[in-house]
Amino acid sequence: MNRLTHIAALLIVLCTAMAACNNDTCYDNGSSLPLVTFYLSGSQQQVPGLTIMGIGAPGDSLLADSSTLNEIYLPLRATASTTRYAISRWVGIGTPMAQQLHDTLTIDYEPVAYFHSAECGAMYNFDIHSARCTNYGIDSIQVLNTHVTNSRTPVLRIHFTSFAQ
Repeated sequence: MNRLTHIAALLIVLCTAMAACNNDTCYDNGSSLPLVTFYLSGSQQQVPGLTIMGIGAPGDSLLADSSTLNEIYLPLRATASTTRYAISRWVGIGTPMAQQLHDTLTIDYEPVAYFHSAECGAMYNFDIHSARCTNYGIDSIQVLNTHVTNSRTPVLRIHFTSFAQ
């Protein structure tokens, strides 16, 4: 009887341990990256001719090259409190008046170390203090959410000027 009790207790412990294991706790987006959405003429749209690259980033910082996008994830550096991006946009594509407009996006933030779980590990979240840009091809920028996590929630909204496409 004593041996049967030990086996039953071991089975209960194993079943409890197996039930506690969960590999679905991590989000698909494993890093905390701000999702930026693009607006044109007041609505979220595909914006053609976008080139986006990090300023002062180590290595290759090209995120988009003459692409048509309606959103993009922009990485922030955990070792800094400011990250800058060069955003170029072609307007008047296919016309003799085509030109490339160059803007700079600056994001000021605080990196916050965050331990998610044993399965996911540690990561950085970010608290955005401000975002600003030059206004050549960009009309305005809105901060929609000041706390950046690894959820798929738009953080910034960039409104582009409505020049002829």
